[in-house]
Amino acid sequence: MTLRDRKASSIDAQADLTALTPEEARGFLAAALTPDPRSGVLQLYGQPCVIVRPEVIVNIQKQLELTIGGSAKGIMYLAGERSSREGVSPFRALSGEDVGALTLEMAKRMIDASSLFGWGHAEIGTVDPKKERFVLRIANSPMAIAYGPSKKPVCHFLAGWAAGMAQVLVGRELLCEEVACKAQGREFCEFELRPMPAP
Repeated sequence: MTLRDRKASSIDAQADLTALTPEEARGFLAAALTPDPRSGVLQLYGQPCVIVRPEVIVNIQKQLELTIGGSAKGIMYLAGERSSREGVSPFRALSGEDVGALTLEMAKRMIDASSLFGWGHAEIGTVDPKKERFVLRIANSPMAIAYGPSKKPVCHFLAGWAAGMAQVLVGRELLCEEVACKAQGREFCEFELRPMPAP
């Protein structure tokens, strides 16, 4: 179901989602969510979802770091990548475009829609489609804020999520590396996406 079919929201499907007031955003989200208290199932455009605090994901990451060390980064990355590829439908519906090939403009609207769910405010920076290189900046990453101070970037789940979305966009696997992180004291988290290195 596209946003245009939702009668509970008066927001134009093509409106700039980052320009919504908090009250408008609340109405927009209310139109997308269907809670069923009897079954305990919450749906976002017909897809089951849950509302969790960022600390839940960060606690999983920190426990993995304690248990398996550096491999935790790869596990969190792959989980984010898979979540992005499998969870693209609700974000596409929320962005107002739930059919057809994913375009750069649609990806931007999906990123804007994710900000409504508390994933931080993301902006696509450098875009070089010929070299398949993109830069994504996220202000207020919930992962970095929940993690706390770190010498290294910590938003592995978000890096994987960005890689998964980029794969849908360009039709092949890209690598995403977080090169700056709010947990390091930076203003925002910055992710570079580029083609996978040759084996």
